[in-house]
Amino acid sequence: MIEEGFTEKDVIGVLVSDCKILESYEEDSRCLIYGHYTMEGKVRLPLHVVCDHSNNNLIDVVTAYIPQKPWWLSPARRGIR
Repeated sequence: MIEEGFTEKDVIGVLVSDCKILESYEEDSRCLIYGHYTMEGKVRLPLHVVCDHSNNNLIDVVTAYIPQKPWWLSPARRGIR
């Protein structure tokens, strides 16, 4: 995560902020969440977080990444699958 420019704190910040579920993978009890984090207190960047919610008592962060082309045309719109 740190090599991509965001930290664990940034991921948690996305999950407790004004975020949006982009995709739901019910068969895996997972979802893709889209939010923003601020890098170095200046630049607001998009962040995707995949969460597992198979346990009713917690949410497990599977992965987090900055959406990039060609896989994402915009932070909320898929490109190549």
